[in-house]
Amino acid sequence: MRRPKRAWLTAEQFNAWMDLYDYADIEPADFDPNGQEWDECISSDLPRAAATAGGIFSGTVRYTDKLREIKFAAVNLPGVRLHYNLWLLLGRLAWYFGHRSQPEGRQATEHRAREVADLLQTEYSAANVLTVTHGAFMQVLVKELRTRGYKGSRILHPRNGKLYLFQFEGD
Repeated sequence: MRRPKRAWLTAEQFNAWMDLYDYADIEPADFDPNGQEWDECISSDLPRAAATAGGIFSGTVRYTDKLREIKFAAVNLPGVRLHYNLWLLLGRLAWYFGHRSQPEGRQATEHRAREVADLLQTEYSAANVLTVTHGAFMQVLVKELRTRGYKGSRILHPRNGKLYLFQFEGD
């Protein structure tokens, strides 16, 4: 995630920075397809993911808001300036615990991840699918895929433009 111009922000400044980030240009990254070829591609409809998907996949990309990044917002602390990393931490904690300050709570995010996993298993069960999403949501989606029998590498800190492979090894 690109840093804001100033490190110490009010809640309003933090929220404005988060909104700008959702629509920021992508940072070029060396992408290694690791010899993979995909039958289908589904992608977040946010510009960063859409640009990535279009640059990697040569066919028609299916865009969906289900793969969007988790939206974090500052908790309501009027007039207080905090380092943006602290705002991010507070936002993630508030998201995790379902605090009303967050546009989407953890349960709603987990529901979206289940919907994406359902889509992968019903409409794309026989396909090799490139799925383009964002870091925080990717971690929730991976957790859901693992509960369904998918295997793949651990993702502690998702990297921009890095390929993470998962394969269904369930029943």
